[in-house]
Amino acid sequence: MNKIDIKNMRKIEPPNTEDRPTLTSDIRDFWSRNVNAERIMGNTVSLEQRGGEKYFEELEAQRYRSHYHLKPWINSMDKGKSVLELGCGIGMDTFSMAKNGLNVTALDLTEVGVRTARNRFEKSKFNGSFLAGNAEMLPIKDNQFDYVYSFGVLHHAANTEKTIREVYRVLSPGGTAKIMLYHRHSINELVHRITKVPFEEKDELCPVVRRFTVNEVKTMFNQFSNIHLQLEYVYGEGYGKLFSLTPKLLYKFLSKHWGWHIMITARK
Repeated sequence: MNKIDIKNMRKIEPPNTEDRPTLTSDIRDFWSRNVNAERIMGNTVSLEQRGGEKYFEELEAQRYRSHYHLKPWINSMDKGKSVLELGCGIGMDTFSMAKNGLNVTALDLTEVGVRTARNRFEKSKFNGSFLAGNAEMLPIKDNQFDYVYSFGVLHHAANTEKTIREVYRVLSPGGTAKIMLYHRHSINELVHRITKVPFEEKDELCPVVRRFTVNEVKTMFNQFSNIHLQLEYVYGEGYGKLFSLTPKLLYKFLSKHWGWHIMITARK
């Protein structure tokens, strides 16, 4: 486990991933130890707790309250269509999409994510396919899905550009990618730089946390047509009273210009 090295916080992104052949396995190990959604619980989650009804109830309440823009994004996908989620984690968004009548296939780099998501679907008698794998090398044929969805995941990949090429490959002609990536020119980026607080976990540096400019995103998605970018989520509940006391109109204005989330909708 890599403890915080504040002096090297700015170096959490390896300058050349080819210099680290173990990077993908390091990323997998990190997210296996730090199951993303569980961080809000503030304590270690036992195997007995993980995947229970209360477990999902608490995590989903926080996720969709704080990420106010997420449910409308999910709900915008047409019922009966096929969707591939990349980086499903424990499958909260996967479950929401299935409830909305989408035919879901979900992939995660970690076994714990795939196992937890699959178990919930089985208990709930929902249909869904789950794969453990790397978004840079999808075990999927070309032109398979109406949608490819990924929220806050691909900026943690060893090679984000390669994952975007894979998204394009597996989308059916006319299909839509719905991807969220972190925004470099954001208030959240500035705050982390000033305070020198690492992104993601406070007790262990995440191997990769890339942030992109709008122009960099446009370049990565240049294969696609009808690209629409929208900035959201200037900051969240981790900002404490600042988040709760910020007037809604001001929050929306700040998010529109300096939001942390680049919401990308792109058609193949």
